[in-house]
Order: sequence, then C-alpha cells, then structure tokens
Amino acid sequence: MTATPQPERFVLLDGIRGVAAVAIIHRHAEFFFGRPEASSYLAVDLFFALSGFVLAHAYGERLRSGKISTLTFMKARFYRLYPLYIIALAIMAAFFVLLYALDLPTPIDDLHRKISLGELAFALITSILFLPAPFTLTLNGALFLVSPAWSLFNELVANVVYAKWGARWKSGRIAVVIAVAAIGLVVAAIEFGKLHAGFRWHEMYAGMARVFFSFFVGVLIYRFHTSFQIRHQLLALLCLTLVCLILFLPITKEVRPFFDLFVVFLVWPVLLAVASKVAPEGWLAAISSFLGTASYGLYVLHIPLLAWVAFLMPWTGTGWIAYPAGLLFTAFATTFAWVLTRYFDQPMQKRLRRRVKLVNATQF
Repeated sequence: MTATPQPERFVLLDGIRGVAAVAIIHRHAEFFFGRPEASSYLAVDLFFALSGFVLAHAYGERLRSGKISTLTFMKARFYRLYPLYIIALAIMAAFFVLLYALDLPTPIDDLHRKISLGELAFALITSILFLPAPFTLTLNGALFLVSPAWSLFNELVANVVYAKWGARWKSGRIAVVIAVAAIGLVVAAIEFGKLHAGFRWHEMYAGMARVFFSFFVGVLIYRFHTSFQIRHQLLALLCLTLVCLILFLPITKEVRPFFDLFVVFLVWPVLLAVASKVAPEGWLAAISSFLGTASYGLYVLHIPLLAWVAFLMPWTGTGWIAYPAGLLFTAFATTFAWVLTRYFDQPMQKRLRRRVKLVNATQF
C-alpha cells in the first residue's frame, strides 16, 4: 500500500460510476429481467454526488477566482453532454417515427396509445433544447423523449447554481443548502415510500432535492479532500462490491424509505470520501477505466437501444432465454457505449473544449 500524488482522473470513481450505470440498465430492462425490487434507482443520487465532487475538482478553483465565467462553464457542460445525447435522441425519435408509420401504439407508454405526431414533434423540440415538456410526456411516462435526461436536466440546474454562486460559497452556506434539500428528501420518502421520484411533474421537487443534496455533498467532500491517494486493491474492490450490494439486492417495501434515506444521507457520502482516496491497480483499474469511459454513453443510450431490441427481437424477452439475452444486451450496450465514447465523443470533446479554452477540463 503506497501513497501517490492525486491524479487528474479518479479511476475508482470511474469504476463506481460505471457499475451504477449498469445497475440502471438492469432496472430499466424489465423486458429481460422482470420488474426490479432492488435499489438501482439510487444510482442517480450516486451520479449526482460523483458529479459534484469531480466538477469541484476540475472547475471549482477557476470559478472561485473568476478565471472562467458561469457562461463558459455551462458551455463546457452542454458540450460534454450533447454529442452522445443527440445520438440517443435520434435513435429514440426514429423508433417513434417507425411506430407512427406502422400505426402501432408505443410499448413504453403507460396507456399504450397510438403515437401523436404533433406531440412527438413537440417532445423532440423540447428535448433538443434540453428542457422538460410542459406536460407529462406519456410517450415514456417522463418529461423527455430520452427518459434518463430528466436527471441531466436537474443536474444542469444545480450546475448553474454552483457556477453562479456555489463555487464561492463558504462551507457553512453549502451545508445549509444540503440541509434544506435533505428536508425535501424526507418529504419525498414519506410521500412516495421511496426516493424513486423526480421524473414526472408532480415529483419535480423530489428530483431537485435529490440533485441539490447529493451534488453539493460531493462539492463539500471535495473541499476537505487531500491531494493524495493510496493504492489498495482490496479496499477498491470492497468499494465496488458495496455499490453492487446496495444497487442490486432487493429491499422490502416496509424498510424502503428508511433504507433509501440512509444510503443517500450516509452511505454514498462516506463511500465517495473513501473511494476518492483509493487507486485500484492492474485488472481492477482497467475495468474501472473501461466502465467509467462507457458510463455516460450507457446511461443515455440504453433506453433507445432497449426499445429497438424489444421491437425487432421480441422473442429474446421470453422464457429461459430472457435472462442470458439480457446479460448479452448489457455487454453489447456497454461495449457500444465505450466505442462511441472513445472514437466519437472523446475526439469531439477535445475540439469542443478548445472552443471554450478548457483543454484540460474533466471528462465527467
């Protein structure tokens, strides 16, 4: 076990983010795996905490000193999110257009109704603008055509607040924001019986509470982070195992709200504080890096890919073949996301970051 200088990229955090993205696939792939009883939706809160930590690392000092403006920071965030998001949006829109042409109802609509071309066009416009639809978008029961975008929208709101004010806030003021958001989380847990909320209009307060709590917890943890890491393979493996246990193990309805609050209030912050100081080695570092590279693409692309697979190969979701087919889909989607990120998105990011003079900016 040796101490090393803090790297620009936190490899174990990449691995944690990748595992969380895989858990989200498992949750949404009911076609293969059935309705989940696990806590995989808490991966979103983990994403928010990781984002706050990493963005504070990459931009915090420059925002505090005025070296970059709020507008420059937000340009960098949009440039980071858009390339793969636009691909996901195009794949999803093509799916709905095909359903409309064939006069088929959407299989991912709560009402299973026919496609409204006008609603689809409107949803496409709002999604391109990265804004929620002004109505509950029953095309997928969420506010965006690519449904995971609800969390990205919420994070962008937190990003604006952080860049405009939060980067210069004292730790005490950040703690106040966290405390207010915590109250919102408790209210949401009572109302919904869990923290799986935020992607419909009547749940918007819960989504904002989730992002403001976890994002600014991540920012605050970075404020007290020291610039060294230890190379400890076993501790790194334990961190990843803990994430898997929390996200994949089923929890009973009776303890669900208490479990969710415990994880978000305590487990994720402690995990982030510990994992940010641990560097995996060898095969574990390679896997963590691979999963981290694929994670964002996997998050935004998996719903469109799932929709097409279920439509073109409905037999893969029936009988004994469903579970192995789901594992195969997960491996394919992860690899596909990695390839797109490595050979399309990362080169694009380099060009876009040069436009805002942030060549050394984070890939998060």
